[in-house]
Amino acid sequence: MKKILIIFIPLLLIVAIGIGAVIAFTGSTKTSKNPMKNLRQSVVKHDAESFYKILDVDAVLNSAAEEILTAQINSKIDVMAYSTQEFTTAYENLKPDFIDAAKVAVDEYVKTGKVTLQPPLSTAQKFFKDSAVTSCTIKTFSKPKTEGNETHSTVEFYNEGLNFYFKLDVTLEKVDDTWKITNAKGFENYYSGFNRAMKKKLESINAPIRADIADSVKVKGFEGAVHEGDEYGFSKILKLKIRADLKSEKPIVRIGGNVIIDGKEGREGVTPFSVDVTGNKNGVQDFNVDKVLNPFVREDADVMRHGLRKSFIHIEITQIEFADGTILRELNELPE
Repeated sequence: MKKILIIFIPLLLIVAIGIGAVIAFTGSTKTSKNPMKNLRQSVVKHDAESFYKILDVDAVLNSAAEEILTAQINSKIDVMAYSTQEFTTAYENLKPDFIDAAKVAVDEYVKTGKVTLQPPLSTAQKFFKDSAVTSCTIKTFSKPKTEGNETHSTVEFYNEGLNFYFKLDVTLEKVDDTWKITNAKGFENYYSGFNRAMKKKLESINAPIRADIADSVKVKGFEGAVHEGDEYGFSKILKLKIRADLKSEKPIVRIGGNVIIDGKEGREGVTPFSVDVTGNKNGVQDFNVDKVLNPFVREDADVMRHGLRKSFIHIEITQIEFADGTILRELNELPE
């Protein structure tokens, strides 16, 4: 099972959910009984007891964990490659860490007004920092609809730091004659918005690096075919001959990149490769790259069934190592 990063739901978003939900429900902040006003006051006064009476953090975090972790698992692995039990085990292993990390941060923020992020940052803390959640503002909210003891409203947020919108469907319930925020749905919208924003920023940073790589190595084309794989016929091998033009002023010793197979619904099967080109002169060269096709990965299975379709396969060069020890590579995460 591939290692799946743990995502940390930003605690300030939870506070914003409560504020946004109550704005949608009440339409004002004038009365002293207004839960929004009380929620704000509990944070300002660092009154954790009052805060937890107004906002059910456990329920909201449980919902957030379910949506965000599922979205992340689906973005990192092909679910068809694993059994239901393995997938469930991975999720259940991640969920406690997700909730515990978030609850500690929420509690610290409510009690002290800040969150301690001491380096080195964990994956969770880095997500909190990178996601620019402190710049989230409430833009619109729908007219609340009441069904029994529950009231529902959709709150639209805007993340100014990363420039994306997302919506959350918020639930309030009347508990002991007091309205309480008991749930929120739509956290996968925040996760997908964050991912799109990060990808866009990374593309912008990598654009000049990609241009420099193309100045030294440029893929001219490729050809290939599907061959038998293991002795049981379980897997197959896609054998590619990649034609590239080497035109660097400095001698190159190694070229790295990815074989990308386009799948349905925007999915991609990405397989890295690395080729030793020590001693090769400049000019058009052919390099052999083998990719094992896994029948449980949808993109690979399509190639196994239908053969090589060039329009669905892309070759990209992402790294060049030079003889003088220098390396030119695309970034796979944002710099600090």
